[in-house]
Amino acid sequence: MKKLLAIGIFTVISIYGYSQKQVIDSLKDVIERHEGKLNALDDRVLVNETDLAKLNKIKVSGYIQAQWEMYGADLEKTNGYDNTFYVRRARIKFIYEPASGVAFVLQPDFSTGNIVLKDAYAQINIPKLQGWSLWAGQMNRPDYEVEYSSSQREVMERSRFIKALYPGEREIGAKLEYIGTKIPLKFQLMVMNGNYNGPTAQAAVQNAKDVDSKKDVMARLVYSIKIPGAGIGIDLGPNFYFGGNLSKNNKYYKNSDGTLDSLKSVWKYLDKNWVGGEIQIFADVLGGTAIKAEFASGINSVPSAVAATATMAQMKASPSLYNNFTGYYLYFIKNFGPKNQFVVRYDYYDPNTKIPNSSFNVDAKGNNISYKTWDLAWQYYLNDNIRISLQYEMPKNEINASNPTDKKDNMFTVRVQAKF
Repeated sequence: MKKLLAIGIFTVISIYGYSQKQVIDSLKDVIERHEGKLNALDDRVLVNETDLAKLNKIKVSGYIQAQWEMYGADLEKTNGYDNTFYVRRARIKFIYEPASGVAFVLQPDFSTGNIVLKDAYAQINIPKLQGWSLWAGQMNRPDYEVEYSSSQREVMERSRFIKALYPGEREIGAKLEYIGTKIPLKFQLMVMNGNYNGPTAQAAVQNAKDVDSKKDVMARLVYSIKIPGAGIGIDLGPNFYFGGNLSKNNKYYKNSDGTLDSLKSVWKYLDKNWVGGEIQIFADVLGGTAIKAEFASGINSVPSAVAATATMAQMKASPSLYNNFTGYYLYFIKNFGPKNQFVVRYDYYDPNTKIPNSSFNVDAKGNNISYKTWDLAWQYYLNDNIRISLQYEMPKNEINASNPTDKKDNMFTVRVQAKF
């Protein structure tokens, strides 16, 4: 009897122990599964934190400019219409800063009928050289009005002579820049392809690989002066351009005075050199006033578009152009409170200064005649993101045998800009 009782008690204890072991094992499995899930969740959190850290290094901005234009009679004849709606600019800019002092910039433009890449460059602060940075890629040329963003500029478009000298604004190359901390000085030196992209359809393709072996060089120096007691700030300095256009197929070129000249042979360079200066005066009076001006003068060249198989007569009839030019602009800007701004700009450009009122070197579109242009503009800032602009442009062209009258090419523009 005692043996049976002992066997029974042992059996019960064994069954209970076994069941307890099963429970413990089950709990262990559950805990291990949960630990695995928690570890996986930790991994995902770490990945998300890493991705978030990368996203925090990306800055996105942009703007859209939608506008309506109304044209004078001669522009109506050229265009086939006297008014239109369109999107002038639609840009989004990405700046990625993976480390301190390093930035990568990408900016496409999606404006009407014109999807292009505007900016694509890397900017690196040079270690141990405070204030110095190196830029490489496609970027603005170092010029005040060129670098001044279209989203901030007080008039609709850049001046005529700046657009003629720096078409498309951007170039591919490398730039060295210094912004002083102790000395209020800014210095820029850029080496670039310098591809010609003038007003004619035969111009070389811009923003592409170089079309010749020679690189163009630009330099700009700006010194800042502050007069705190008078509330005045002044930026001023010189700029220089040294480059050339390769005459591949035609050794003949026409000077500014209309005389035909010749290089020794083809595959020689025509100079593209000028000097200039700039000044911006900002005065904290009567709500804010600014005066801005820039000047440039020198030699610009336009390579001939004739084919290599052209005859000598054809080459002489379509030579390269080698012109002395002068251009300048002057802004007067007056703020009326925080929301309104009135602007007047006078813009002068003469692509051929040797002979006044001359018909020499004028192409079929009249692109080589001088212009004096007045722009009157009014800006209304609804808030930090919305700006409404009105502008009336009044260009006056040179009168000569090819252009006996002043063209009716005035233009009225209404623009709404949304910026983020």
